[in-house]
Amino acid sequence: MISGMAVIPEYVRAQLKARFELRLGGPVHLTLYTRPGSSRLILPAGLGCATCEDARQMAELLADAAPEKVTLDVVDVSRDSDRTRADQVDEVPTIAIGADTEAGRIRFQGLPTGTEFPALIDAIERVSRAEHGLSAASLAELARLDQPTEVMVFATPT
Repeated sequence: MISGMAVIPEYVRAQLKARFELRLGGPVHLTLYTRPGSSRLILPAGLGCATCEDARQMAELLADAAPEKVTLDVVDVSRDSDRTRADQVDEVPTIAIGADTEAGRIRFQGLPTGTEFPALIDAIERVSRAEHGLSAASLAELARLDQPTEVMVFATPT
């Protein structure tokens, strides 16, 4: 859990804004899938979300850093189950990153803090520039896939 996303120092916000001004290309759309109203309650699985409020604050911070290029849509999974199902989201919080207003194929499940936060920033920047950062060898391997494939990357602190 982030202790006090709301108290991120102003200089950090200014650094993020300056970075986005330099590195963002086109528009980026963030979609946060959340279950509000239960941020600090401990409830059975599927009923609560201990980190959803922190994820909302983080997503708002990212959108506020470059409002002309980064837009944010917040989806309450308990109220918009049709969209949640259509977007194939089954965990909250989930932050999806896409160009313009597409749902986004890059997703961060859970709260991307610590070593995951720079990866989130990098993903936003790459999507804005339509860059993937993959090597030619990786692209060749991916081209061999003959059906839709889900790639999951797990980040753990070392």
